[in-house]
Amino acid sequence: MKFPFALTASAACSFALFAQSAAAGINGFTETFATGASNWRNFNGTASLNWFATGGPVGESYASGQLNLSGTTPGGFPPTVIRAAASYGSSNGSYVGNWMSEGVTNVGFWFRHDLSQSITVTGRFATPINTPGASLVSAAPIASNTWTFVSFNVAQGSSDIISLGGGTYSAIFSNIGNIQLGFQVPTVLAGQNIIGTFDITGFAVTPAPGALILFAAGGLVRSRRRRTI
Repeated sequence: MKFPFALTASAACSFALFAQSAAAGINGFTETFATGASNWRNFNGTASLNWFATGGPVGESYASGQLNLSGTTPGGFPPTVIRAAASYGSSNGSYVGNWMSEGVTNVGFWFRHDLSQSITVTGRFATPINTPGASLVSAAPIASNTWTFVSFNVAQGSSDIISLGGGTYSAIFSNIGNIQLGFQVPTVLAGQNIIGTFDITGFAVTPAPGALILFAAGGLVRSRRRRTI
C-alpha cells in the first residue's frame, strides 16, 4: 500500500502498528481539526486558520495558514506561521497546563508547505503570557508539497530544545499556554514577495515518540478528545 506523504524513520516503524485513543488530561491530547480550525490562528494571531474537510495525509481534514516572506531576512529569527494560545481558546484549552506533571515528553504533527525549497520546522512552547518560552528545531528538512510527520522531543535536556528564552525548563513546561510553529527561511527565499501556505493536522501531545503516530491502516485515529471551533 502506498501513501502520499513522507514518514520519519521512527514513524515508519510504527505506522501500521499503533492506534490509540487519547487519555484523559493533557497527556494524550490530539487535535485533528475534524470539524474546524479549533481557534488555531495564523502567523500574527489576527485570524483563524483556514479549514479544509479533505486533503490531509490520507484525505482527512486539516487547517492551513499563509505568510508572505517579504518581511523575512537571511538568517533572521524563524517566523511563526501557526499559533495556538490559551487566550484564543485554541482546542478549548485542552493542551494548556503542567506538561511536567502530566509526563509529556513529545509533540508531533503532520505538516505540509508549498515553498520551492525544503524547510526546517521550528517550535516555540511558552507560558500563557507568552514568556518565557522554549524554542525547538526539528531534526530534518521538509520537502515541498509533501505531508511529513514532524516531532519534537520536549523532555528536559532534549537536544531539540535550543533555547529557554531566559527562563527555566520548569517555569515553562509546568505552565504551557502558547504554541508557535514556524520555520527557518531558506536564504534564497528570504525577503521575497512570496506567499507560502502551511498546513497542519494530527497535532498530538504524548509521553513517548511511538504514541505520536496517529495513523492506522484506515487513516487518522479519531481521538475522543478531538476539539472543534
